[in-house]
Amino acid sequence: MKKILFMACILIFGIHQSQTYYSQDFNTTGLNGWVSTDLDGDGQQWANLNASSIDPNLGSGSLVSFSYQNNQALTPNNLITSPLIDLSTVTASNVYLIYDQATNPNYPAEKYSVYVTSSNVPATITASTPVYTETVASGAVQNKSINLSPYIGQQVYVSFRHYDCTDNFYLIIDNVKVKTVGDNDITVKKIALDRYGLANANYTIKATVKNNGAQSVNNMAVNWTDGTGDHLSTIPLASPLGTGQEITVSHPIAVNFASVADRNINFTITQVNGLSDSSPADNAMATKFATVSQNSPKKVVIEEGTGTWCGYCPRGAIAMQNATNNFPNDFIGIAVHGGSNSEPMKVTEYADAANFPGFPTLNVDRTLLGEDVSTDFSPVVNARKTLIVPAALSATSTLAGQTLTLNASAVFRSNFTNASYRFAVVMIENGVTGTTAAYNQVNYYAGNAMGPMGGYENKPNPVPAADMVYDHVGRMLLGGYAGQVGSIPAVITDGQTVNYTFTADIPANYNLNKMKAVLLLIDSATGEIANAAGPFAITGSLGVKTNEAENREITIYPNPAKDYIKVQAKGKVDLKILDANGRIVLEKAGVEPDTSVSTQSLIKGVYLISLKEKGSEPITKKLIIK
Repeated sequence: MKKILFMACILIFGIHQSQTYYSQDFNTTGLNGWVSTDLDGDGQQWANLNASSIDPNLGSGSLVSFSYQNNQALTPNNLITSPLIDLSTVTASNVYLIYDQATNPNYPAEKYSVYVTSSNVPATITASTPVYTETVASGAVQNKSINLSPYIGQQVYVSFRHYDCTDNFYLIIDNVKVKTVGDNDITVKKIALDRYGLANANYTIKATVKNNGAQSVNNMAVNWTDGTGDHLSTIPLASPLGTGQEITVSHPIAVNFASVADRNINFTITQVNGLSDSSPADNAMATKFATVSQNSPKKVVIEEGTGTWCGYCPRGAIAMQNATNNFPNDFIGIAVHGGSNSEPMKVTEYADAANFPGFPTLNVDRTLLGEDVSTDFSPVVNARKTLIVPAALSATSTLAGQTLTLNASAVFRSNFTNASYRFAVVMIENGVTGTTAAYNQVNYYAGNAMGPMGGYENKPNPVPAADMVYDHVGRMLLGGYAGQVGSIPAVITDGQTVNYTFTADIPANYNLNKMKAVLLLIDSATGEIANAAGPFAITGSLGVKTNEAENREITIYPNPAKDYIKVQAKGKVDLKILDANGRIVLEKAGVEPDTSVSTQSLIKGVYLISLKEKGSEPITKKLIIK
């Protein structure tokens, strides 16, 4: 994959300080007193560019140096040096250099060094020993800390050198500060807790924290609360957490609610090394958690950024097909064409909102953003297909000429007093072809240049339009990318069914026989896809009822069961049996009608069984094993 767009996404937190001696956020045009030197004379050097698409906290300006630009690999040797920083009057015991550093998540291996010198002459700087050198191992945005205490009492220049690397993407430096830090200062950078869970089940809060203080952290006191009570505990660290280091810790007390509930969970570090934090304002973070009365079938939505102009994008087409074949009941793939205004299948609203950092990359449930594309989506689908979801989705549709009427439905399984859900529909088309050169597929795998790629290694570059068929193509957004405002009420009760009707005219140049609808349940507070259903076919002069009649004809017997169950249906059925925690305990594909399926491995209890016939949506029933 090559890197086409200058975008990525991650969250950054600043650090509170006792005293700051130098600060620069580069949000003013130009280098703001810094001096860039093109050490190798190749015409490439540091520049102040707007990198706010990577994260808003980077602001309107950042220092950027490239190792790949305009479809060309670069080997940078670029130096940039600060104005003189006066530490001669510092009376504190420590001084740190704090800055944000970012690289591309898929191509992070940029090498850079930091120099601190009394001279701003480039030859003198590069001849000195760096105070820090790194080949970045993990991309996205990171906050870095370097101890400059040995330079207290001096006047110095700080320099960043990007060098000795090639063909990655970019190195960003921003929000540079030289400051004194408190002894005990820890920051909560992010917390992780499943958004939904089952009643009477344990769920763990994990927190990523960073030591911004001068002292190593040996333990921290933590608390979580939903507003009705505190859950205090002290976490001892196996080894001291040094200045600038990060660690992920788990709160020892699980989140567990006995009944359906929708709660705000606040996580706080209350003490560091048994003492108060010197900057407590960044010690807390909140998230939401809801329990459901029962789980519903979950589908993983992968939206892949692709384009005919993108030579590495055949990899994404192969991955989509593999996942469609391997996960017929758990996966929905949507090819979002974009990246170039000449892309013939581009839907600008869709491509712009998806905000892919490069092509091909993918967004998973709009939760994992800008992920790299391999030919195997199995790890991410397997990791997410068993997640607890708040509602079961279904839809019916009618088609009168080119006018589609789609009735969306959700059965919610929790109580929400301030819900932020919305329905949205993505119309996709399979078998898309074109006759113009714009439909030629650029193919970097031609001639087996990069090994096998699902047959593309045997195709030319580009693949002529006459030989290309594009599937999963995102064609239309009903309700917009963020979902239809007002389609779902704010107050919802357990078991409530919510319906909404979409109407749209399908363009005449789209093939109705190959058009399908994907129904999304979007949490507008986060932008994430909470669940999905489909794809639903819309063919027929009066349209197709999306399997409501067929669903009513699928039955299981005996129920209660002991040693076996049988399925009565029109054709083969894929079934999954889930326990009370939503875990799949039995899964069978292609079960023939009236064929026995052994349940002897299941203990007595109440289960959910998901049943799916070919071309239809899964239905869920209660199954009792006695």
